[in-house]
Amino acid sequence: MKIYKETNRLILRELLPSDEDILFKLDSNPLVHKYLGNNPVKDIEEIRKVIKSIRQQYMDNGIGRWAVIEKETGEFMGWSGLKFIKEYENNHINFYDVGYRILHSTGAKDLPRNRPWLLWNMGLTNWILQKSSAW
Repeated sequence: MKIYKETNRLILRELLPSDEDILFKLDSNPLVHKYLGNNPVKDIEEIRKVIKSIRQQYMDNGIGRWAVIEKETGEFMGWSGLKFIKEYENNHINFYDVGYRILHSTGAKDLPRNRPWLLWNMGLTNWILQKSSAW
């Protein structure tokens, strides 16, 4: 398992095939998809394809979505990171999408307001990229 980055509170590590159950829990939750087109996943096979695609991004582009783990508890809190989009999407093509998703659990509910989390995403964008997109 490759750890990409650590803060005092969080570990950012590669997503692994063994994360499929927790990612299914995350991406099948309608609340998580409220502002993402209301299209939660229905089948764990969809998650397996997502993990495979993310892991391919690590190899092809040296970037990807990373698991966010609370250091103190080892709890999977969600994911954060970049995705290179090669298809035409929202009037863009060949760009990096900045994104994150968070489990709706007691420990993670304040994470989006957590300044290090937001700065982390901004830093990734500014450090690696000159042009990116998020929506």
